[in-house]
Amino acid sequence: MLQAKNEKFKERVIEKLKGQEFMKLMGFNLTDILAGETSGQMPIAKEIQQQDGYVHGGAVATIADIVAGFAAYTLVDEKERVVTAEIKVSYFRPAKGDRIYATGKVIKPGTRFHFCESEVWVQSGSDHLLVAKASTTMAIV
Repeated sequence: MLQAKNEKFKERVIEKLKGQEFMKLMGFNLTDILAGETSGQMPIAKEIQQQDGYVHGGAVATIADIVAGFAAYTLVDEKERVVTAEIKVSYFRPAKGDRIYATGKVIKPGTRFHFCESEVWVQSGSDHLLVAKASTTMAIV
């Protein structure tokens, strides 16, 4: 397990979530916050679907970015923040179902950048299908 620089990282993330208006608009909620790892979920609402009823690719990318970014945020000092410097999303299948969930984790922490990965899954009935994976570079500012 990775070591957080701030022992109150969970409270800090919870406080930061209050300002995540786009995340609230989408209906995505973080459910787990660990040092270097976060996960979350949301019901699939009509508002995030594209014309064929699939979750819009931009929404999938946003969810991947959120969990990776907050995973990185758990590891920075109290005076530091993180921003996405780079993201690459690979889509494996269209997301269609009842609920979408994602996990993000820091693969390699650094002093200027944290390198992260995330996975986005969809639940359709009792099936859980991998929709996308992302690699991100989170800049520490």
